[in-house]
Amino acid sequence: MFKIGDLVKLEATYHPERHPPMGTIGIVTHIEDWSDVDPNAEWHVEQFVRVYWAGGPNTGEQCYADSRLKMVKAC
Repeated sequence: MFKIGDLVKLEATYHPERHPPMGTIGIVTHIEDWSDVDPNAEWHVEQFVRVYWAGGPNTGEQCYADSRLKMVKAC
């Protein structure tokens, strides 16, 4: 589980005009726990995470599923 201040890396590809490229490093700024875990889903979500990226677009509207991020360094 991620915490505010953790350093993470984006492990997915999204639209390049709205999101940074895969592999971009960023700092977790906000977390929303998600309790609606679907065991039949292709990928699971326990948290939605907002990240301030080192490069690329940074907007308060973008949240990422925890399964699309990789921990680089815990705070």
